[in-house]
Amino acid sequence: MKSCPFCGSKELELCRTNENACWVRCAKCGAESPSAKKRDDAIAVWNTRVESNDNAVFVEDDENVE
Repeated sequence: MKSCPFCGSKELELCRTNENACWVRCAKCGAESPSAKKRDDAIAVWNTRVESNDNAVFVEDDENVE
């Protein structure tokens, strides 16, 4: 499994509430994947990353605050 896309942690939990709800959660920051019916599908969803060439833009920057 890939590490957490938000904090980079490799400490992950496989969670399940019933036989139709399984998901991956980061043990460090709490980020969660959408749920899936099967364990392998939950892992596949977690490992999906959307690649983007878009750059983030600051909508607010505290450097200009006095």
